[in-house]
Amino acid sequence: MAEQILRRRWLGRLTFIALALLVIFSHLIPLETVPPSFGGDALQPIETVVAITDDGNQIAPEPVDTPRRWIAPDLLLLITLAWVARRPSFVPILGVAAVFLLSDLMYQRPPGLWTALVLILSETLRARTHSMRTLPFWLEWATVAGGILLITAIYRFTLSMVLVPQASLGLTLIQATLTIACYPLVVFVSYALFGVNRPAPGEVDEFGRRL
Repeated sequence: MAEQILRRRWLGRLTFIALALLVIFSHLIPLETVPPSFGGDALQPIETVVAITDDGNQIAPEPVDTPRRWIAPDLLLLITLAWVARRPSFVPILGVAAVFLLSDLMYQRPPGLWTALVLILSETLRARTHSMRTLPFWLEWATVAGGILLITAIYRFTLSMVLVPQASLGLTLIQATLTIACYPLVVFVSYALFGVNRPAPGEVDEFGRRL
């Protein structure tokens, strides 16, 4: 029994690392050509170019597609928080630190800042795992949402204090909103595909300690 529990724990940890690496490197694939109306750098409408012939006639305008950053929810953050809140043994602190530091380097963010904020939030959730186990889902969702908004605000404030260029406030709010909105979906997929759920009453770890 103990070996089965230990095997499941390490399988969960390896799955988390694999998913994290998949999310990180999928963002490096050049799929960022979307119209500005979906979330361009300045949230401006699509520009058009009007060509005029020698006799003064206009040619039908064509939209100009310029490379833009795709505004998607932060799946790496969602997976981490959902798994920490429900199965903290699957998400060790060193694993969280490693994958988020790698993402800082890959995404050319200030190394360590976002990693530190995520670690603080994830460890706060880990410390409250037992009390959150009996909470209704909407309270769990609200707790995670509040944490996401808090670390996002701290991150933007810190970057603004040291004059580091960053995305517009509109883009940041869009991403934070989508991230929070997708939390239930990530929780459902994590449970359906990977069995990441809250421990059952009376469930114990490999040492016989109550989870």
